[in-house]
Amino acid sequence: MPVPWLDFIRYFPGVPIFFFISGFLIYQSFANISAPDRLRIFATNRYLRLFPGLYVCIVFSLILTYCSGYFSTVSISPGEWLIWLSTQLTFLQFFNPDFMRGYATGKLNASLWTISVELQFYFLTPVIFFLYRKHKKISVGLFLIFVVLNTANSFLNPRESVLERLFNVSFVPWIAMFASGAYVSINKNLQSRLLKINILVPLFAYLIAYHFTLKFNLGYDNSINFLSFILLGWLIFKAAFTLPSLSEYVLHKNDISYGLYIYHMPIVNFMIYKGMTDSYFFLAIALASSAIIAMLSWRYVEKPALKLKRVSLRHT
Repeated sequence: MPVPWLDFIRYFPGVPIFFFISGFLIYQSFANISAPDRLRIFATNRYLRLFPGLYVCIVFSLILTYCSGYFSTVSISPGEWLIWLSTQLTFLQFFNPDFMRGYATGKLNASLWTISVELQFYFLTPVIFFLYRKHKKISVGLFLIFVVLNTANSFLNPRESVLERLFNVSFVPWIAMFASGAYVSINKNLQSRLLKINILVPLFAYLIAYHFTLKFNLGYDNSINFLSFILLGWLIFKAAFTLPSLSEYVLHKNDISYGLYIYHMPIVNFMIYKGMTDSYFFLAIALASSAIIAMLSWRYVEKPALKLKRVSLRHT
């Protein structure tokens, strides 16, 4: 079923936006910790934000796939189950087993590859913090190198061999996006200048740049060229501070963003496998189901887990 407005959504690729926002928030989170055991606190807080919701999502995904009837059509050895579950519960969420190739899109939850990259960002955040504080020239040089590697991944990496695919899910082609958000988060003068400019300026600048990007195949979607990415980051930053109370008014402090991110594909895959794809009614079901599950995840899994963050502030 064609959905015309998806062409407009294509102008705003999710992965680059996610990595920019992540850099802005995660670097700030680390920088704001002043306790002597900063690394332990940071690691504990990141674990509590990421893994409780992810573990429940994995169970939910397996239950949903079982209910679809797919598991009765394939033979899966205990060893295959063990390998797959160990990857999903640790840091190799990009791994997709052969026994899932026949299910819907062929990947149970393709969105989760970014969690593997995000975990690498977490490990590198203290390094980025140290380099920027102590060796700014080296930081700038490394940033430019990673911009080049990002571009190379977009245009020169077909992602066919194992090494090519592993490179794509490493931090190397994406860290410049994360670092861009991190830089904006600590540069108050830059923030002030960006916020003074009307949001229509970055909006039109980005839309024009991305239009030519699509027209001349200059790198789009997750492979967006870095100039367009900078304009996109500016737009996202400006949008976040234009109506800061809007999300609170709509969602009443319920943060369903992570839940939407991890739960939507299991729901979509279930519907594809069951043939529920030929009407806007099914689209509405997919959207509503994802939002409801995300809300439940926030209220009963993620939010209670985040309340444990205070434990990580106690010295042992």
